[in-house]
Amino acid sequence: MREFKISKNPNDCGTLYYRDTVTFEPGLTVLVGCNGCGKSTLIRQIAYKLEKAKIPYVKYDNLHDGNTNARSKAAFYGDYSFLGTSLMSSEGENVVLNLGNVAREIGTLVRCYPESKELWILLDAIDSGLSIDNVVELKEQLFDTIFEHNKDKDVYIITASNEFELCRGEKCFDTYLCKYIDIKSYDDYREFILKSRERKDKREAAQAKKQATRRRKR
Repeated sequence: MREFKISKNPNDCGTLYYRDTVTFEPGLTVLVGCNGCGKSTLIRQIAYKLEKAKIPYVKYDNLHDGNTNARSKAAFYGDYSFLGTSLMSSEGENVVLNLGNVAREIGTLVRCYPESKELWILLDAIDSGLSIDNVVELKEQLFDTIFEHNKDKDVYIITASNEFELCRGEKCFDTYLCKYIDIKSYDDYREFILKSRERKDKREAAQAKKQATRRRKR
């Protein structure tokens, strides 16, 4: 396991996390919570800590690295096959295409750091637009392959979820409480997301009230 010290209020937008440390177990960890609860921010904090510790990692954020940005990168490097396929593909198909590039980055990372005992893969918003069968294939063809080919390392795959299918049967991590939780069914997932949304709404209301108070004092 590895523990990281994190900022509970990294963007001065209210307390995002209950604890100022997070501890992850090797394997696949799925971050859960409503949109805006701090999943992406937590992934960025982890990446920063890994960078400082000089631990090898690959980070992919579908919102920032996919779609237009992925096409621009392909055009820059002359990968017109990827560019053409991407332009004619759906959102989910583009995610699958981009994850193929991520898989190549992971392979390069492993070759560049053969002595490293840890491998970190940080993925954000990758289930956006994916069908159920796409998610199943992602787990079986990418994640399972990574674990199978790196048995000599502690492999950590940290991914944020937008849908239940990515969580199904996996170790889920409450982004706010910073601990692993059991989510056994869609109903469990739905209930958790709604509670997460209530917590987010209260945080945002408190922050708005705080900012209004500051403005009145100026």
